[in-house]
Amino acid sequence: MSWRFRRSMKVGPFRLNFGKTGLSSVSIGPRGASLNVPVGRSGGTRTTVGIPGTGLSWTEEASPRSTRECQQQQRSRPQETSTESTIREVLGVMVGPECVGDAFWRQGLIDRVLNYEDTPRRIREAALLVKSPEMVELHLRRARGVAATRRAAQEVLQAAQSVLAFTEEMGWSEPG
Repeated sequence: MSWRFRRSMKVGPFRLNFGKTGLSSVSIGPRGASLNVPVGRSGGTRTTVGIPGTGLSWTEEASPRSTRECQQQQRSRPQETSTESTIREVLGVMVGPECVGDAFWRQGLIDRVLNYEDTPRRIREAALLVKSPEMVELHLRRARGVAATRRAAQEVLQAAQSVLAFTEEMGWSEPG
């Protein structure tokens, strides 16, 4: 027979349960009905229901979930990933008639900016970023993760604004 050490301490609505190695679990609930969540012990969450003072109780332990199962449950399940929707939104702003890209690519503003000798370096770099719809999409797809894709989308839109402002300043395109 082995020795067992169990000590608990009540802190507000929670009961901290200690074992030989320290904090083993946290319980919440009134006498007769409690939920016990493991902290330093193995196993899953235990639910206990009983009749106080009689010694009669029923306990059920849920099987512990793997880290992968927890991550899968936390993920939202959209029809389309937010990365894809960000790419689609940026391309919707850039590509098509009456869009900024129409002036850039069909009317040749990007080529004019890149071929002009006195184009500032920052504008030339912005023009290279939005040189074609394929370059825009490639820049967005190179980003890893949702946050990086959003930053890449901001870079594309800022580049387009910079190039457009430069072409308006040079008189190559009309404002608006």
